[in-house]
Amino acid sequence: MSSIKDLKKSVKKMVIAILDDCDYIMESGGKNADKADKLIDQAVDFHDEMIAKINKANTKADFRSLKEEIEKKAVEFVDALNALN
Repeated sequence: MSSIKDLKKSVKKMVIAILDDCDYIMESGGKNADKADKLIDQAVDFHDEMIAKINKANTKADFRSLKEEIEKKAVEFVDALNALN
């Protein structure tokens, strides 16, 4: 079972990686800077939402579903980042 601490770290690491990649796109003056900015907003919103859900989770089933949701969203973010490059 994933612990609360591990789930929070996982979300934080994922969001930081997204922010770093989006920041690089924005700083390099790419044509997708506006899209990168929107992706940053989505990542921050996701972080806040997931931390709230993690804090409310009580059962193993809750943690399992949160882990699956985090993994699914990570794939979506990677696809969005790849589309920006």
